[in-house]
Amino acid sequence: MKGSCVDVIVLIPLDRLFTYKTDIKTRIGSVVNIPFGNNNEVIKGIVISKKYRPKQKFPYKKIISIESYNGILSYKQIKLLLWASEYYLVSLPKLFNSIFSKNILNLKIKEFIEIPSVNKKFNPNINLVVDHSRDIIKNIFKDIKPLQYQNLILSPNVFQTQYSYRTLSKKIKNIHIYDAKTSTKEKLAIWEKILMNEEIVIIGSKAAVFLPFQNLNKIFVMYEHNFLYKETDRVLRYNSRDCAIFLSKLHKCDIDLISDSPSIESMYNTKMKRFKFYDKSKKLKLSTDLNKITIYNKLEKKIKKELDGIISNEILEKIIKNFNEKNKTIIFTPYSNDVDRIKNNLDDLNKKLKIFSLSKHNNISRNQLDEFYDQINHYDLIIGNYSVIDSLESYKYNLLILIDPDKISSVANYKSNEIYFQLIFKVIKKVNYDKDKKLILQLMNSNSEKLRDNIRKDYYHIISKEMEERKIFGYSPYKRLISLEMHSNNKENFENKGKNLYEELSKKLNFCVSTDVGLVNRNNSYIYKIYLKLDRVKNLSKNKKMIFEEIKKINKRKEFNNNLITIDVDP
Repeated sequence: MKGSCVDVIVLIPLDRLFTYKTDIKTRIGSVVNIPFGNNNEVIKGIVISKKYRPKQKFPYKKIISIESYNGILSYKQIKLLLWASEYYLVSLPKLFNSIFSKNILNLKIKEFIEIPSVNKKFNPNINLVVDHSRDIIKNIFKDIKPLQYQNLILSPNVFQTQYSYRTLSKKIKNIHIYDAKTSTKEKLAIWEKILMNEEIVIIGSKAAVFLPFQNLNKIFVMYEHNFLYKETDRVLRYNSRDCAIFLSKLHKCDIDLISDSPSIESMYNTKMKRFKFYDKSKKLKLSTDLNKITIYNKLEKKIKKELDGIISNEILEKIIKNFNEKNKTIIFTPYSNDVDRIKNNLDDLNKKLKIFSLSKHNNISRNQLDEFYDQINHYDLIIGNYSVIDSLESYKYNLLILIDPDKISSVANYKSNEIYFQLIFKVIKKVNYDKDKKLILQLMNSNSEKLRDNIRKDYYHIISKEMEERKIFGYSPYKRLISLEMHSNNKENFENKGKNLYEELSKKLNFCVSTDVGLVNRNNSYIYKIYLKLDRVKNLSKNKKMIFEEIKKINKRKEFNNNLITIDVDP
């Protein structure tokens, strides 16, 4: 097509595509060399459109040469990225730059052939699998078919990824980790293996879902209810679990969403016949042995202020007693910031305690993480947050302590009750496995109705109660929810600015229900939140696009230069 143009993505943090003229044969995904910037520096870019004739006459720059016709992206991968860009209301360049390293364009790939889906199911099965096994990764192994196929196992965090890899790598040779601890060199090697359609099992967290899979046999999502599958970066807010569901449809392969306490969204989809329901444990009811649980009301117990009082004196005494009896303890807290405070408490109390703190996991290398699991039972006490709760099964402890979990339910988040329940549910289940294990709960309010429900009632009771409330107030899964967040480090006049924004959007976006959530203080900064509730079916794509365009206009106004608004779909 003479005089035609293509759109190109460049891997620099700019929120737009760039248009170039070309007479060279390209495809969507081709890597090309292009002149860029005022000095026409030659850089690499990725073609993201078919050739077209531009509507406007403009002196477009011309593609210099083609680096790779087939490129380094698979067709199904591109479709997933385009879907995620549209669904989560984030531009494609931002999506690329948030997920992929610039070094990906240096990958020298042999010519690869797009592989059609081997599994010819028109509608693949989305299975919600309830599994109360002590270690669900062993059940996943039974369902993996490594020969001539590619398999993806998603994990909510690097600890669970590493722990699961240690189990599976003893049985599967062609298994690789793809997560935040994977080096760029290793990522490029994995990328090439997948594109060349090698048989491979990938176990990874979040971004692994965007790999260029050619021939997926099956996808497994471990602990699908875990809120860590939701990316919380200000630029990009995708949910890896939901992306995996779309990926299964692209590859026409089955997906197992595995959990011991499934998310409300997944239970809703089961009720609506979108997911198939399998209960490996035959029942979801949790039989609680109250003799194994001790509850302390924090407000009624003495706390040593000189120890940055976070744990009651009685619990500290029990920890030391357990240590003196040569037993091991795990302490969980919902908040990362509290992990260091707890460790400091115990360091000051007893210098002999050998403690491993999992608060700063981003600074732990792959080798250090592996060494931790090798040496795990050399520690007297492990302190961690929600991210490690399912990855310590090899630790031989007898005392489990959960500190201030009801802080969660005080947060202004419509999912807080669900997260609070799942945490209580999980720790009770862990001590129920072994007769010698005990659980201590330290709470702000030990007499709350929520706590009584969480401890004594079964799963279905909790979920149905929560669903009723969400239906009344118009939250997910009954409405499609979009959270608009305006950020500031300065509180002065910020709340009034937020209220004015709410009034403006309520008038302009009258096709949805607006809720003024208000000012939220987070880590010494401020967020003003506004919820938009949309019908799940009627004009959903059109209405989301209108919201996206309106927020783009507002962000370009001078008054919002220092308070850019971010969009979070399905918060």
